[in-house]
Amino acid sequence: MLQALLLAIVLVAAPAEKAPELRSSSTWINTDGPLKLGSLQGKVVLIDFWAFDCDPCKETVPHVEALYEKYSSKGLVVIGIHTPRTSEEKQIPKLREAVKRMGIRYPVVVDANQKMFSDYRCDLWPTQFVIDKKGFVRLSRGGVGRSRDIEEAIQDALNGA
Repeated sequence: MLQALLLAIVLVAAPAEKAPELRSSSTWINTDGPLKLGSLQGKVVLIDFWAFDCDPCKETVPHVEALYEKYSSKGLVVIGIHTPRTSEEKQIPKLREAVKRMGIRYPVVVDANQKMFSDYRCDLWPTQFVIDKKGFVRLSRGGVGRSRDIEEAIQDALNGA
């Protein structure tokens, strides 16, 4: 019992990890140019790793878009990192078509070789990260059905908690 309590205290007290900087990519959609986390200090960032032909990702994208709509005017920046799993998903025209069809308005960057996916130690699609105004990861969630946790982390980060 005491060991479990001590472990819980250590986990709660563990410092947040600095978010890895986004690698360069030749393909950005819905933005005039590349975004860098270093230039977004003072903003809360939601990163969504996804792929356009991934059924769980298709389920999650509307929630991410809703968060973008609700909080972008309050200081939230959303970046979709398209990390293709198949040769079809690597086709940029098909990605552009999917972004349009899915109604994605936030910036999307292509992670063609899964380097950013690896930098963030992702192991499934989709995975979201909430990054606070100082560039620290406040929450990471993989899979679907956790949109309330993500929204609460965004609200806390926007409020400086």
